[in-house]
Amino acid sequence: MIFQVNIHSKAINADMLLPKMLFMHPIQVLHSLFNITADMNFVYKENKYSLNCDWLQYSVYLDSIYPKMDCPAGYRVELCQGNNIYKNRALVFDKNGRKVLTFLWEPYSSILDKHVMTVQVANECLYSNNILNSLSLTKAITKCYFNSIGRFDLCCDFFMSNKRLEIIKHLVSGHYYVERKNEGSNFWHSAKKDDFIKNQCHCISFGSKHSEIKVKIYNKSRELGLPSAEQPDKPWIIKQWDEVGLDKLSVWRLEFSLTSNGQLRWQEQPITLEQIANPSWIMRVFFDLYASRFVVRVNQGKRKGHKNEDKRIFLLDLPTDGEKLIWQQNQSDSSQSLPAITL
Repeated sequence: MIFQVNIHSKAINADMLLPKMLFMHPIQVLHSLFNITADMNFVYKENKYSLNCDWLQYSVYLDSIYPKMDCPAGYRVELCQGNNIYKNRALVFDKNGRKVLTFLWEPYSSILDKHVMTVQVANECLYSNNILNSLSLTKAITKCYFNSIGRFDLCCDFFMSNKRLEIIKHLVSGHYYVERKNEGSNFWHSAKKDDFIKNQCHCISFGSKHSEIKVKIYNKSRELGLPSAEQPDKPWIIKQWDEVGLDKLSVWRLEFSLTSNGQLRWQEQPITLEQIANPSWIMRVFFDLYASRFVVRVNQGKRKGHKNEDKRIFLLDLPTDGEKLIWQQNQSDSSQSLPAITL
């Protein structure tokens, strides 16, 4: 089978790589096929996508429950009031005044370990692949070592075609459903079209607040303030859209949010910062999540216990098995669920 992947206008013909791929590690295969860079813009079967980690929160173990905060050259550390969980909060800014990190420590609850500090990486840093630098900077500010990943969100931005919009409408109406995701919410707004005011759905979420994996589909262009905003929020995201050639007025996002009160794991192993900083690992995990945790089906009433013969529908045309690297056409009548991420 031959398919083409374009990244930054570079084309790769996979039939030339397949013989070599038989002897390569899966990570090497993804690098070869996608020529992956820090920003994971790619084209698969003429569909343009922008893939990223959009939220990252991890914890470090402090040397002292009353940590000393130093200020490295080129940075500013600002101590602030905490929140309802932690007494203390600190914001870290770079020399240009951009926030890069947020620290939270000294919990009110006696159940939580007072040596553990939460670190949240600023959104812009995630899009410039400064994940590992965030830990180095944290260690330069206070004595600590890495503990665990608490939450990270994987997202894929895509053009909302009429065909995809019909799938969204069917999900809202209940004609389609997401397998194993019974709880969720829809969010609407009023829009003027042809001199009429109509309610339009701009966000669908699946999973409860206690779910380890939450799924959300939403109008990212609208969230960023387009088209009305002269200076839209998060211009670094729009820059990536421009690079891959997405119409920035019609971009939607499919997002998986992975959270844990303890330690996030994948394939029974703790997730590390090195993995999240690796674009090919991010891509593999997203493909697996899409194939196994966003299973959209037509509500035909053919569910019987663990067997589900309702017709499967695909919102996006993506590789269906990132782990085994089986690149295949998405078959809407397929009822087999692929391997899932283990948390």
